[in-house]
Amino acid sequence: MSVPMKKPPMAEMDSDAVIYFHHDDKTYAIPCKIARKYLVEPQEEERDTVSVEEVFAEMDTRFTKAGALLQGVRAREDLTQREFAKAIHVSQSNLSNMENGRRPIGKTIAKRISAAFNVDYRYFL
Repeated sequence: MSVPMKKPPMAEMDSDAVIYFHHDDKTYAIPCKIARKYLVEPQEEERDTVSVEEVFAEMDTRFTKAGALLQGVRAREDLTQREFAKAIHVSQSNLSNMENGRRPIGKTIAKRISAAFNVDYRYFL
């Protein structure tokens, strides 16, 4: 029988670390674990800011809005897909399909997420 492996320690950022940014008069909070995947280098000319469109361009094409939010909640809670899936009573493969936009989340599962992680279920619909 195999023993589950522990998650590797976070080298540089807390699991609670969040990046806040403003766009179109709205404030967004993105977990650093997700945001660092979309870090871009400044263009040839030096500038102090990077647009939201540049940072999250890949996310807009790869994930659905609900899938990105689902992945964000999982990262916020610092859970693996298997742990998160167990908490909402779905299989890990179904969770992966929901995060990647290959399966809709649905109202029933959205309400399970809401109950388990204190988020509004309507975000996932």
